[in-house]
Amino acid sequence: MRKIKHSKFKNTGFLFELLTRQITVEILNGSEEKSKGIIKEFYGRGTELSKELRLFNLLINEKYNTESKAEKFIEAILEAHSKINYTKLQREKYNLIKSIKETFEINNFLSSPVTNYKILASIHKLFEGKKNDILDIKDVFDSKLTLVEHISSTSQTTKVAKQDKLVEEYKKQEKDLRLLTYKILIETFNKKYTTLNQSQKGLLREYINNVTNTSKFNEYYESELIKTITSLHEAYKGMKDKITKIKLRETINVLKKQKIGKKVTDEQVSALMMSYELIKEIKNVNGKKS
Repeated sequence: MRKIKHSKFKNTGFLFELLTRQITVEILNGSEEKSKGIIKEFYGRGTELSKELRLFNLLINEKYNTESKAEKFIEAILEAHSKINYTKLQREKYNLIKSIKETFEINNFLSSPVTNYKILASIHKLFEGKKNDILDIKDVFDSKLTLVEHISSTSQTTKVAKQDKLVEEYKKQEKDLRLLTYKILIETFNKKYTTLNQSQKGLLREYINNVTNTSKFNEYYESELIKTITSLHEAYKGMKDKITKIKLRETINVLKKQKIGKKVTDEQVSALMMSYELIKEIKNVNGKKS
């Protein structure tokens, strides 16, 4: 029996993950949102790709407190997957891959890191194993074991709950792609700033919501800029630590030099994000002293 060779190009969940991350890049660069068009075309309601993607998401997100329940859940998913029109699914995947190759430099596109790659690969192998009886049983079993451990593990529960809290207010948005983009941005900035506060989350939310409405975002940015400079001035007056005072003065000078043109730049958004972070640090220090 031959082993299942995992193909990134044939993995519905993996390709969707890369496309949603590409949306974030396009938004931050202010470039044409090509990824969104591809997702709408190939993962839209009624396509076989959307049906398979839903099963991917269920296996990624659902949690059960015992391995036996996890195994039963996986069997139910495999049963649902067997009802997908496989011929149509393969045709849709072929056209999806063709569109991706025509739109992006493929090596750069595939180089984006995906944190849950092992889970996505295991799901793909399990689905392929269901379709092809000559595949290595051990390979299929190992993939299933990976998923059982993932679904029945409790270590991810707290992390998932925190991420869900961050986007709770976004669940009523009409566009799922916007929600996904917001989640990815939250994840990216959390790596840099540890935890986002309300000001930082609000800035990102407005930035994404008003990608096309630049005048509205400019007004929001200018208002936040004034409030931030005022807060930094107040902190500067009461600050005794010399190093922190220098940090504050430099940040204030950078913000005062901001010139808002027709469109707020990525650098300006980053500068305001860092200013929020500085204010947060000062509040944390003051809180410890009091």
